[in-house]
Amino acid sequence: MQITNFMSVDLEDYYCDLPFSKWKDYPERVVNNTHKILQLFKQNNVKATFFTLGYVAEKFPDLIHEIIQDGHELGSHTYSHLDLRKHSQEIIIEDIKKSIKILKDVSGQEILGFRAPFFSIDKKSFWVFDLLKELFVYDSSIFPVKTPLYGIPNAPRTIYKPTVKNPITDNAHGKLIEIPAATHKFPIYGNVPIAGGFYLRFLPYRYLKYGIESNNKNQNPVMMYIHPKDIDPQMPKIKDYTWYYYYNLKNAFTKFEQLLQDFKFSSAKTILKI
Repeated sequence: MQITNFMSVDLEDYYCDLPFSKWKDYPERVVNNTHKILQLFKQNNVKATFFTLGYVAEKFPDLIHEIIQDGHELGSHTYSHLDLRKHSQEIIIEDIKKSIKILKDVSGQEILGFRAPFFSIDKKSFWVFDLLKELFVYDSSIFPVKTPLYGIPNAPRTIYKPTVKNPITDNAHGKLIEIPAATHKFPIYGNVPIAGGFYLRFLPYRYLKYGIESNNKNQNPVMMYIHPKDIDPQMPKIKDYTWYYYYNLKNAFTKFEQLLQDFKFSSAKTILKI
């Protein structure tokens, strides 16, 4: 029987890695790019979780209505794309709660899941799991890899229930479910990120496919993700962005389409049966 994997979209615009105060200076591209993703999902009978910025839901409610009408799930991605490592607890709590309210008001859905922007979970931000277990049923912010930008290489690679004081350890009796981003364990090197986004654009498709298949053979569904900007070859140049924002954008759509054809995907809510 074919394993059903998790599909997710980090619903944000191309400029959202910039400070929030600069967002107004850039034209939006998220609506058209999200329509492309929604069409691919329809063609391949895929349901997904859209981890959505409260800002995007507030600004483009019609887009959110389309997502809901197509049978997808909404999760929170904060309101203003906060890096949890760089802000006070007070600001983060206010921002996440604001996002939940807007998402619920616009969609009419309960918001069950969360993903931290930039996968910004480290020892300094472990405290947030105390908040997440009160606000959400599941989280997908742990990336069990080591990169210059983020990652916790010794975190579990499969679904588990994090211990609040040390979220990279399993607590069988915990409330919150953690769905780590997909990795492939490579001998000697360690965990290789295969979850999507930049890795979809950077890695050969054959390796991505092999990594997912290896997980699925062990009966482990993987969490994949895409940003609308990942399939936008005409994404405007931003001087503050480095090379990896633009690497291989021209081939990402085709690779993502192939991924949807080769594997079965659904939303976190559906797979977790919540």
